[in-house]
Amino acid sequence: MELFDEQPAEVVVGARRYVLRCNPQRRARERARREDPWRRVRQWIEARNAEVARSGRCDPACSLRGAQERLARYRLGGWVQVRLEGRQVVWTEEAAAREAEAQRDGCYMTETDLPVAAASTQAVQERYLGLSQVERDFRTLKTGLLKLRPVFLRRADRTRGHAVVSWLALKLARALDRRVAPLGLTVEDAVERLKGVRLVCLGDPELGLWRLPESYPAAQTEVLGVLPKLGAPVVSLGKANRHRLRERQPRHAGQ
Repeated sequence: MELFDEQPAEVVVGARRYVLRCNPQRRARERARREDPWRRVRQWIEARNAEVARSGRCDPACSLRGAQERLARYRLGGWVQVRLEGRQVVWTEEAAAREAEAQRDGCYMTETDLPVAAASTQAVQERYLGLSQVERDFRTLKTGLLKLRPVFLRRADRTRGHAVVSWLALKLARALDRRVAPLGLTVEDAVERLKGVRLVCLGDPELGLWRLPESYPAAQTEVLGVLPKLGAPVVSLGKANRHRLRERQPRHAGQ
């Protein structure tokens, strides 16, 4: 058990590698999860004992059976024993058995056959922790931000193209999440703020002259500050203006 610590340890058996670790947060949750049902069982036993004491018609054997059923339901029978003393149900906690069961709280093992040259102990541990990120990515891809499914396309190449575009969008979403997470923002929050970044029209809209603004509101500035810098504001010419500039204007007589 001493190998289960916050820092991963490794045991090699033949071609198999076993990475051992204890998660302190999970250990605290599991111990709280064990204490909460035991508190509820104690409250039930105390309430039942009080009812039996008030009424002579209550059967103490029913109280004992009810306590045993609850201990079995919550898997507390390994270190809690109940018995009848007169008409009252009393319990006994076995501290050694409880401590022995609590030693495994938060402990887990990851098995792999990858050689050490391919993945170190820390790398194996990080890949295991990354499974939660993979599960979140699938939710984002299928039913969350991107909603890949359902896909109603008849041609196989279009279906593959839709999937590839969705995967590329997922990579962009993950990159954006890494940058905006320190700001306390989600990807949806950042995208909503970036909707306010718009081109500025110069003069008559029919001329098609547009450029990026020189400054942005505070909400957009916060998000843009953690993203790759935008280029300097430039003039964007509409199609009609580009065509006019490329063509040589005819010279009039006398010019």
